Amino acid sequence: MMKLASIQAAIFDMDGLLINSEVMIMEACIRAAREIGIDYTQQQFVELIGRSGADASRMMCEQLGGEENMAMVSQGLHQRLAEHNHVFPLKAGAKAILEDYYSQGVKLAVASSSPIEHIQHRLQHVEVLNYFDVITSGQEVESGKPNPDIYLLAMQRLQVDAAQCVAFEDSEPGARAAIAAGLRVIVVPDLKQPSDFVEENSFAVVESLDHFMQLNKDCLFN
Repeated sequence: MMKLASIQAAIFDMDGLLINSEVMIMEACIRAAREIGIDYTQQQFVELIGRSGADASRMMCEQLGGEENMAMVSQGLHQRLAEHNHVFPLKAGAKAILEDYYSQGVKLAVASSSPIEHIQHRLQHVEVLNYFDVITSGQEVESGKPNPDIYLLAMQRLQVDAAQCVAFEDSEPGARAAIAAGLRVIVVPDLKQPSDFVEENSFAVVESLDHFMQLNKDCLFN
């Protein structure tokens, strides 16, 4: 088995990986669509996960049948998320793994398709923003996930190459982006299990960040 003991940097996706946001956003979208008479499904929403904001908006507009419907659903979604101040809880094991890497001097980065202000807001409110040396947003690259651009930019800012770094992802597009960037990828599925391609080309697929930490503790990755 390949070793992770010598890594110098770790890059994390945010939504669905560090914070438990995808389920809440999906449920809010489904309810908002239902209010205007559209049967929007989990299967449709999952197609958007991990993609850039522009790509996700274009796909969702097609799913909902046009810009007018998209605008009404977006308004309903915003109202529901505003009730929670657009804040989502950390996923199990997230803070523990950040603390562990931080204490070892491992450089940490976020590579999220979300806008930079959403990344900062969400991570600040769960008190983990200051663990990160680098924040990289999908808004900063020409091509979003599954293209590797966001990971290449994060590595450039961290001043590391792929051999020194590991990536953590929950989504298919995100995992494919990290794989294309040459990274060793730990996949922690959220709403959808990875494809055969992702599973075969990832370093590991684990149930949760807690599970990954336990495997590390048991020296299976060292």
